[in-house]
Amino acid sequence: MAQTSEYDCTNCGACCRCFPIFASAEDAEQEIRIKSETRRLEPHLATKDKVYQLYPLPFHQRCAFLLQDQLCSIYATRPEVCRRFAAGSTQCIEARERSGVVKHHTSTK
Repeated sequence: MAQTSEYDCTNCGACCRCFPIFASAEDAEQEIRIKSETRRLEPHLATKDKVYQLYPLPFHQRCAFLLQDQLCSIYATRPEVCRRFAAGSTQCIEARERSGVVKHHTSTK
């Protein structure tokens, strides 16, 4: 998740609790935990970009890799879909509203 001067991803995690999250086979090669801690889609449901389902999963209220402190445990090797998700985007704002997360201003002083 990229950060802007208006939206701070620290202590947020709204995007990881609101939208379905999928990873590709290439993502799973970069982050091996994806293979063991998520759900592999049935072959007839899988696409090039959607091979593993990270969220929603049974008995999980958020992505399997979002920690209690709202930080991603695989941030350095997170899936491409997560890398493309922009802080302050329309989807970000929607996720924050749905999750009840208020906008955190970062200091520009």
